[in-house]
Amino acid sequence: MENFSTQWFLAFYVSLGTLLISYGVFLLFKTDQMKEYLLSAAQDETPPASWKKYLKYLLLFTLPGLFLSFIPFSWIELLFSLWALLIIFVAGQLILVWPHTSKAIIANKDNLKRKIRFVAANMMSIGLILFLLCYVLLERSGTLV
Repeated sequence: MENFSTQWFLAFYVSLGTLLISYGVFLLFKTDQMKEYLLSAAQDETPPASWKKYLKYLLLFTLPGLFLSFIPFSWIELLFSLWALLIIFVAGQLILVWPHTSKAIIANKDNLKRKIRFVAANMMSIGLILFLLCYVLLERSGTLV
């Protein structure tokens, strides 16, 4: 079971890290396109369905990770799983109060490009941290020589 836990977190770190870095780079280069998308999404009464789908899939990967962080017990994996649950909770709150979120997006349309770049930089840095966690996991498991 320890081997499965290591493989699970290894796959999770690599896939999520790759997605975060690639999407962060995309946001950095396509800031205007994302601004237009956010402003058009804010005009709708309901949040984009894709956002709910992304949160659902992140939750489906995080819950087994939370369980597997206890086999063998690892503070790093437990904190990562709790962090992911916190991100899901915060993003879910923004979706639940969509009328207020969409008004905030429209009200801050002048600062939106700067905020998108800030999010892109955070996504890339978190992606790099996930690769560092992958390295620590491999070193701890004895796979890395």
